[in-house]
Amino acid sequence: MARVSRTAYLESAMEILADSGSEGLTVAELCTRLGVTKGSFYHHFSGMSDLVTALLRFWGEERNQQLIASSLAEPDPDVRAGRLIGIALELPHAAEAALRAWGRSNPQVRAAVERVDSVREQHLYESAVLAGATERAGRLHARMAMAILVGTQQREHPVDVESLGAMLTELAGQTPWWGREGAALFGERTA
Repeated sequence: MARVSRTAYLESAMEILADSGSEGLTVAELCTRLGVTKGSFYHHFSGMSDLVTALLRFWGEERNQQLIASSLAEPDPDVRAGRLIGIALELPHAAEAALRAWGRSNPQVRAAVERVDSVREQHLYESAVLAGATERAGRLHARMAMAILVGTQQREHPVDVESLGAMLTELAGQTPWWGREGAALFGERTA
């Protein structure tokens, strides 16, 4: 039997959330998917609550911060806009929708989702201001982009990434300070 890393458990947990929601996330299901014994699980985690804490940290801090760092690495605001749209399209939408649904009944998950959304919205705001938006317009743009993302994740299973990209591109096209590169990502022109 192969040795499985802690990260492999966390990635598998995200896949289970995407496939089965929080109800499907069990020690038994994790071990079955990874082909390991429960002893292997307990080598890495003290129990499900420890896994949940690690999973929320993995999603919220590690993965989300990696995406933001990728965006920050691009100093050109127009190119960054395109990168942000690309990042949004590549998110684990089904797993994030499951986390959002789980957050309605689990305060720990709800707090993590709120933190991730807040960090994402702040980053979008800062990116819009960098591109020339006023504070007010930047905040509004960031809020609308988050509403499009979260709303799409909640409405669609699976998420139609082409449609999501079109909506985000349309939003970017409505903001003259930000969006030429985002629109180019989908072969469209901004006004």
